[in-house]
Amino acid sequence: MKQLIILLTTALCLTSANIQAQDIVLGQSVPLSGSNADIGRDMRDGALAVFAKVNASNLLGGHKIQLITLDNANTRARALENTKELVEGKKVAALFGYNSATTSLDTLPLLKQNDMALFAPFTGSAGLRSDPHVFTIRASYAEEAAKIVDHQKSFGATKAVILYYDDEAGKSNLEAVSGVFELANKPRALAVKRNTKLDAAAFATILNDPPHFVLATTQYTVVGDLLQAAVAKGINLPVAAVSFVNPDELAESFGAVARGTIVSQVMPAPKGANLIKNIAIKDCAALLQDFNNAKLNYTSLESCLAAKTIVRVIQKVGANKVTRSTLMHGFEKTGRIDLDGFVVNYSKGNSGSSFVDLTILSRGNQFSR
Repeated sequence: MKQLIILLTTALCLTSANIQAQDIVLGQSVPLSGSNADIGRDMRDGALAVFAKVNASNLLGGHKIQLITLDNANTRARALENTKELVEGKKVAALFGYNSATTSLDTLPLLKQNDMALFAPFTGSAGLRSDPHVFTIRASYAEEAAKIVDHQKSFGATKAVILYYDDEAGKSNLEAVSGVFELANKPRALAVKRNTKLDAAAFATILNDPPHFVLATTQYTVVGDLLQAAVAKGINLPVAAVSFVNPDELAESFGAVARGTIVSQVMPAPKGANLIKNIAIKDCAALLQDFNNAKLNYTSLESCLAAKTIVRVIQKVGANKVTRSTLMHGFEKTGRIDLDGFVVNYSKGNSGSSFVDLTILSRGNQFSR
């Protein structure tokens, strides 16, 4: 009997130790293949750089953060398959850093069903931000568009065409950015197909009657296709894009053609003086350098700051108390978080930041203010 009691006590201690050291598992679905693979890679690695440091420093008292990243090839169907695998198969505590509204929309029923959160999707879409289970660290597309339109108006540019994707997420974005224009200057709109190479015929309504500027709510490939078509016809076409365009990829893929393009940014510039003065950016740059010897860009910075934020929320909840529900409601109660150079605040809702800055692609394929 004495031996049995010792064995039972040992088993209970082992079980307790295993529970205390249990990983906090987060699930991510982003493109790791196809034309948007660099975006997915940067979103993954910006977060992994933070989690690697947190795990190595034992910041969460024996608990480690594990990020499971699945490739969605930037398609909605694959994203849904991934989400089911992450939620039902991998039993993740929360979804983290999805790459667009399109790949995030199908998470919403599963989030509600499981009382869990999607944190820091790479989108300013109104369709997601209105859901109580979604928490963001970036400004909305409406806030970005308002900044762009005010800037263009100051130069007398009021005649615009909105470029958007002809799908559910794209139409939601169209509605959001259209609302920032004055009634007297309501823009035209042009829908394009997602994940498709576009030629001049796709942009005929713009090229045949050029506006003062095009406001793009699409990825960089569409903007590049439009600018190439305009140059081929000898048209100087000003383009302004919301941050979803992925500015780094636009510069790398279409630098010369895209020079002069305005892009709204929802993160501070991850270069120049900010690398010295801004502690949050400086730290993200160092973490990424240590992790995979990569240079920080807008995408990896956003992911790094999102990872830092979720670590703070986990600390507030208590790493040993993290469940889907406690983490979800932890975001609701977290309030203001100062990341030493970037502040998010959830005291007035699920949107953590309204920061918007305007940049222009200039010589050397660099964005400047």
